[in-house]
Amino acid sequence: MIGSRKHDGREELASAARHADGAYEHVRIDTAFAISLFAVCLIGIKAQPHLGLASFWPANAYMLGMLVRFPRLNTSSAWILCAIGFVMADLITGASLARNMALNGGNLAAIGAAHRLLRAVSQRDRRLKGQNSTFHILKAILAGSFVAGLFGIVANPLLFGGTSGEGFLFWTVTELVNYVTFLPLLLTLPEARAWTFSAMRDRLDQFSAGSALPLIALVASVAASIAIGGPGAGLFPLPALLWCGLAYNLFSTACISFIFAIWTIFAGRMGILWSGADFASRADLISIRLGVSLVAFTPIVLGSMAAARDELLQRLRMLADRDAMTGLYSRRAFIEAGTDALRKAARRGEPTAVMMLDIDHFKSVNDRYGHKGGDQVLTVFASILQGAVRSKDVVGRIGGEEFAVVLPDCCSINAASVAERINRTLRSTVATLENGEAVQVTVSIGIYVEHMDSTLEKPLMYADEALYRAKNIGRDRFEIWTQAPAPSQHRGFAVHQ
Repeated sequence: MIGSRKHDGREELASAARHADGAYEHVRIDTAFAISLFAVCLIGIKAQPHLGLASFWPANAYMLGMLVRFPRLNTSSAWILCAIGFVMADLITGASLARNMALNGGNLAAIGAAHRLLRAVSQRDRRLKGQNSTFHILKAILAGSFVAGLFGIVANPLLFGGTSGEGFLFWTVTELVNYVTFLPLLLTLPEARAWTFSAMRDRLDQFSAGSALPLIALVASVAASIAIGGPGAGLFPLPALLWCGLAYNLFSTACISFIFAIWTIFAGRMGILWSGADFASRADLISIRLGVSLVAFTPIVLGSMAAARDELLQRLRMLADRDAMTGLYSRRAFIEAGTDALRKAARRGEPTAVMMLDIDHFKSVNDRYGHKGGDQVLTVFASILQGAVRSKDVVGRIGGEEFAVVLPDCCSINAASVAERINRTLRSTVATLENGEAVQVTVSIGIYVEHMDSTLEKPLMYADEALYRAKNIGRDRFEIWTQAPAPSQHRGFAVHQ
C-alpha cells in the first residue's frame, strides 16, 4: 500500500510538472505574440508621418490575422497581453491616457467583432481557398469596420474636435482599408514546411522566364502610370494585377497587392501620381485609400476563386491518377511524376534510384484466400511501402502485384537501406484478413541507380531485370543492377539479401 502511494505520488508530481511546462509554453507563446503586436503598433505610429497617412494602422489587421491563422493564439491571456501591448505603444509615443483608452478600446472591439465571425468559418475559407472565402472575409471585415466606426462617433468629437458623422465615416473606412490591405498577407501565410530549403529549392526549379511575365507587366504598367500620370494612372496596373492573381499562388499575390497598395498611396502623397490631388483633405484621403485598397484586393479575390477551382481540379485528378485500392499513383501518373522527379534530379546532378517491387507468390495468395484477401494484402503492402520512403519519393502501383518507386537524390547505398527496410518490415508483418486468417508475404526488389537519364524507360527496364534476378536467386531479397560485373557474381548485378 505504501509503495502504491509513493508510485501515485510520483505520477501526480510528473503530471503537475507536465502541466506546468505546458502552461509556461502557452505564456511564452502569448508573450511573444503580444511583443510582436507591440512592435507592429510602433511601426504604424512611426510610419504615419513619413508616409503622410494618418490612417496607416496595420496592428488591428495583424492581431486579427494571427488569431485566425493560428487559432491556438486565441486565449484569454493572449488578449490581455495584446491589450497591454496596444496601451504601452501609445504611452511610449506620448498619447494621453484618455486618448489611449478610447483608441485601443475601439481597436480591441473591432478585432473581436471580426474574429467572432471568422472563427465560425472553415479553415479552407480562412485561408482564402474556398469558393465563398472572400464573402466570409469581407463580411468579417465589414463587421469589424462598423464597430470601429461606432467608436469613432464618440471618439472623434471628444479627441479630435470633429463631428460624429465624420468620425463614423473615417474610422469605418480606415479600418476597412487596413484590413483589406494587410489581412490577406497573414491569412495566406504558408505552412512552416514551405520555408524549408528543399521546398524553396523545388519552387526555384519550377521557376522559368515565363513565370516572371506577370510581374514584369506589373512593373511596366506602374512605370507607365508614373510617366503618363493623370486621374486614371492608378488603374493602369489593374490588368497586370489580375494576371498576377491567376499566375501566382495566393500568398505571392497578397504580397504583390500589398506592395502595390503601399507604393501607390505613397507615390500619390509624394506627388509622383495624382499631382493635383489634395491629400490634406480627409475626404480625398478616404477616397484615394479606399479606391487603391479595393483595386489591390481584386487580384486576391480572383486568386481565391482560382485556388478553389484548382483544388477541385486537383481532387478530380487525384481520382484519375490514384489507384483506388492502395491510394498510390496509377501507372500513367507514376510515369509522369517519376519522369519529372528524374529530370529535376538530373538537372541538379543528383543520383536517382528506381525500384521495381513484386510480391512473392501472390498468385498463391489469391488462389487460397480469394481476390478479396489478395486486395487486403496489397493494401497492407502499399502502406508499408509508403512508410519506408520519403515524402518526396514517387510511389506507384504499375500492375497487379507490381509496384515501383523513384527516389530522387538517392545513391545505391541509401537505396539498399530502403530496400532492406522494406524486406525486413514486410517479413515481420502479418496481414489479418476480415475472416480472421493471418497472411504473411515477402517481396522481391530490383534497383537501378541513374545519374543522367531524363526518362524512366531505361531505369525501369534495368530495375525490372534486377527484380527478376532477385526472383530467380530465391525471393525475399533485393538486387542492384550495375554495369560492371563483380567477382563470382553474374554479370550486371550486385547480389544482396
